[in-house]
Amino acid sequence: MANRHFGKLSDVWKHAALAEVLERQPPQRYAETHAGSGAYPIVHDTERQFGILRFLDVAPRSEVLARSRYRAVAASWLDSRGHYPGSALLAMTVLGDASSYLLCDLDPGSAADLRRWASELSIHDCEVAQADGMAAVASWLDRHAGQAGLVHIDPFDPDARGPAGYSAFELAGRVADSGTPLVYWYGYDEHGQRAWAWPRMTAQTRAPLWCGDVMITGVSRTPGDLGRATTPGTGFGVVLANVQASTVSACTAVGHALADAYAGVLLPDGTRGNLSFTTRLREA
Repeated sequence: MANRHFGKLSDVWKHAALAEVLERQPPQRYAETHAGSGAYPIVHDTERQFGILRFLDVAPRSEVLARSRYRAVAASWLDSRGHYPGSALLAMTVLGDASSYLLCDLDPGSAADLRRWASELSIHDCEVAQADGMAAVASWLDRHAGQAGLVHIDPFDPDARGPAGYSAFELAGRVADSGTPLVYWYGYDEHGQRAWAWPRMTAQTRAPLWCGDVMITGVSRTPGDLGRATTPGTGFGVVLANVQASTVSACTAVGHALADAYAGVLLPDGTRGNLSFTTRLREA
């Protein structure tokens, strides 16, 4: 299992935004650089209680969250299998067999799990590459230049270079420059790092971009902890490139609704906190 952070609040925002993009702009081809496993048995610890489990509890009270595709998919898999869907399974559930897939992960267990889920869902065109995702997706971009697609990049280290010489952040710039829709996730654990990916991405590409940033706030001013996505100062965001204005509006609405749903939330340390949601936009 490559992703130990499944179902945390950072996953909730990432997957909620990804689902909005998939639903509104279903691609003919979908690629992930860091796919992880297809699904994860849910655990009821403080991180998931604050993340996916709280989200599913409060979502019905919000018109926006209640109708989100992410809520429907996550609830379905948790209710039927007791599993939380990773981003690849989320994509396969939303897109089905109408799209082709390139899912990359170096972990052999995750690769095997992805193949199993693709088979169970009768996905006929799904390549699971147990290889460097940056290299594989760069080659995929070259092979399908000018064809409709979507790339999801979710790195542990945005600047670590793979064998092909690309870092995840550099590949994101190349994807954006190609005109291909992009979903790029980032995280941080210092108040001063908020939305750090935005100035770097705008300097790297001239593509139209949107950024939705979520930060946990509270009485503590000590550094956060991205490994524990329940601490004030911890934040995470999604940068979208080359997506439609209606998709940007939908993701913005979900971000605001998420912040509203967590207003005054009780943090695991016993203090009250909130989610602060901000956006940035560069139009074409």
